[in-house]
Amino acid sequence: MTGFLDVAAAAKFLSRSPRWVRQHYRSIPHFRPPGGQILFDIADLKAWMSRFRVEPAHIDISGLVNRVVQPRRRGIKGRFRGGEPA
Repeated sequence: MTGFLDVAAAAKFLSRSPRWVRQHYRSIPHFRPPGGQILFDIADLKAWMSRFRVEPAHIDISGLVNRVVQPRRRGIKGRFRGGEPA
């Protein structure tokens, strides 16, 4: 995909509404040739979006499970054996 996008096409590319793009176009790199139409370069849109990339956080699943499950296991341990009270 090369070339320039108008507001509607840029909105679709960004998964936003055309209204949102019109409200925020000043913060997005754009062109305004004679005639007043607002145009966006696809490469500029990609570069602009990359500023907002969020890297996934590393989650220690086993540590999380141990913090949640272990306190419950300690509280139950020794209370019942074989389905009957100890």
